[in-house]
Amino acid sequence: MKVGRCKVDGTERLFTVDGNEIRLIDGISNINEFIASYGKDISSRGYDGEIVYLPAVNPGKIFLPAVNFRSHSEESETKFPPKPYFFTKFSNALVAHNGAVHRPKEIEKLDYEGEIGIVIGKRGKRISVEEAEDHIFGFTIVDDVSARDHQFPEMHPYGYNWVQGKAFDDALPVGPYIVTRDEVKFPLKIETRVNGELRQSGTTDDMVFSVAQLISTVSQTITLEPGDLITTGTPAGVAAFTAARYLSDGDTVSISVSGIGELSHRIEDEKN
Repeated sequence: MKVGRCKVDGTERLFTVDGNEIRLIDGISNINEFIASYGKDISSRGYDGEIVYLPAVNPGKIFLPAVNFRSHSEESETKFPPKPYFFTKFSNALVAHNGAVHRPKEIEKLDYEGEIGIVIGKRGKRISVEEAEDHIFGFTIVDDVSARDHQFPEMHPYGYNWVQGKAFDDALPVGPYIVTRDEVKFPLKIETRVNGELRQSGTTDDMVFSVAQLISTVSQTITLEPGDLITTGTPAGVAAFTAARYLSDGDTVSISVSGIGELSHRIEDEKN
């Protein structure tokens, strides 16, 4: 199943995608409640009008691993950690498919990182690697938008500035929908394009730590709830470590993941 969030005539709704048909779900509009009760019968109706996408998820918690693709480790000349190392983003960062990332005037080095989002489906703590798959609802696509001039350089002895470099407003486009885990077969290919130009291309075979390892590690001290989001990390090709230019006003970023779909968003300079 492909399920997402949208607005129809100003009202938040959940929708499913079946081929080229969009169907509106009746009786429930909260994505986390839908995830928690997944498997129960739902009713829906076909809809051929206009929808406005909302971020596909509405997570209580968001976790992103640093340097979790070997190719990204090589391009950044950063040895990957001995176990998953996470930073966080917050709800202020969420942007919908076809939405806009507004670049603050304080940020000059705005970068892209195409990733897969793992959507938690069942509450759990101290989840073993073997149990992790049972806690996955599905997968979506995210762009870990990064402000390199705030993330770097390292401030010894405190490390990188993960909050200002990663968790600023509009720093996490996500969507266009969630694909339930039964319809997603690994390995998956991730490709990022800026204005149609291919910038990133890699597969999940390049991940240092698997999806199950990421879930297990986070859950050792943090209770995961339905709708929480964990990302996979990104392959090589980001602007910070290549000759590619950074993102600027008017750019369009498109991230495609095999078996899931394509997430697109614009870059616009913040007006105020």
